[in-house]
Amino acid sequence: YEYVKGQFETTYACLGVTCADIGEYQDDDGVVYPGMEACTDTDTDSTVIAGYTPSTDVSTHSMIDIDAKEIEELSDAADWDTALFVYENGGNGLCSEEDIATTDETNSCFGKTTADAKGNSIKGTGEIRTIYGFATSGREKMSEWPMWNLYRDYWDDDNYADTFIRNALAADGAWSSRSDALRAELSAKGAKYQAVWMYVIHEMEDAVADCNAGDIFDNTASNDAGDSPHAWDEAWAFYAGSLEGTDGSGKGYLLYDLAEKRCPQFGTCGSTGGAIANEKALEIANAGLQKILAADCAGVDEELDKMVVQMTIPVIQGMVRYLYLADPAVNGGSCSDGVCTYDKEWAEGWAFAAAILPQVDQCDSSVAELLVSNLDIDATATPMSDGYEYVKGQFETTYACLGVTCADIGEYQDDDG
Repeated sequence: YEYVKGQFETTYACLGVTCADIGEYQDDDGVVYPGMEACTDTDTDSTVIAGYTPSTDVSTHSMIDIDAKEIEELSDAADWDTALFVYENGGNGLCSEEDIATTDETNSCFGKTTADAKGNSIKGTGEIRTIYGFATSGREKMSEWPMWNLYRDYWDDDNYADTFIRNALAADGAWSSRSDALRAELSAKGAKYQAVWMYVIHEMEDAVADCNAGDIFDNTASNDAGDSPHAWDEAWAFYAGSLEGTDGSGKGYLLYDLAEKRCPQFGTCGSTGGAIANEKALEIANAGLQKILAADCAGVDEELDKMVVQMTIPVIQGMVRYLYLADPAVNGGSCSDGVCTYDKEWAEGWAFAAAILPQVDQCDSSVAELLVSNLDIDATATPMSDGYEYVKGQFETTYACLGVTCADIGEYQDDDG
């Protein structure tokens, strides 16, 4: 009983109870039975990520957002070589002489040189987790997942996200001669909304597969909750990131942050001020975890489908916003009194469009072609030749197929609503 009780107590935080809530089992005189003392609550606040309490420790996983932050900041500064280095190897600077002197084999600098990255998101083995790894692992890890195959087939490229990011960052990339503003938007958004977006889905798909395989309570020393709950927890860690804090009020750099940015612009914030898409995503993540722990594998597959929709909503909002802002006919968007400097807006529009084009193409290939002809930076000399109103109207015909409603997307508005 002592062992079983101890293992059961590790689930208290996930169940929403504390050791004090449960108390200690005692006789009529208040004497505690041997081994039935109240447990000691551990400090779980550090493991809570944007309101989600994982059943396993994914705190280091969530720190992939620091890489995204560094890539964005370095791209904004046009430091392309360093941004590419962080993308490929991880951030947090380089290992120091003191770092590489470590005898801890799980340290990311063990056996490395001062030319190697220290890393932000470190695996238990000491290996550094990178966005490049996310972008290039499709064939190895995701070939059985329908969404990855949809994207792979549309772009005809196993490493489509890596190709997109590298075109913007690399000295020999296809966009290396384009403006700094354009390259910065494409690199940062490609990393977040193509590479990380797909990897979140991968982790949820992996959780469902592990659940179906019975790998729920197949415990290891590093993962007491089992394979499937851990993969599900990883998905939320990569969705929200560490910088959102425990309650989601921080300034993040991943998908959670995108939804928070877009909700005031589209009137899709909830009663507490946060994005409705994030509120729903959190409900879905919590429901999915409970279904996994209950071995309801068919039920968690349904939660995965719902989560993909919520993850897609802010990407759609981003593209709709830049349909408007990139249109040269819109005075006050990227043009003012006939003078246009639309590289930034155009790049943002194309980055968001590229992140959802495979789904749009599956719904209506003619609409996908329309988006390409108006936003693809390689397809036209200027953006939005058909005008934002026409393109927006045609794009909206795919909403039902994409699983979203007009109310989900909202309406693009100024600061006064």
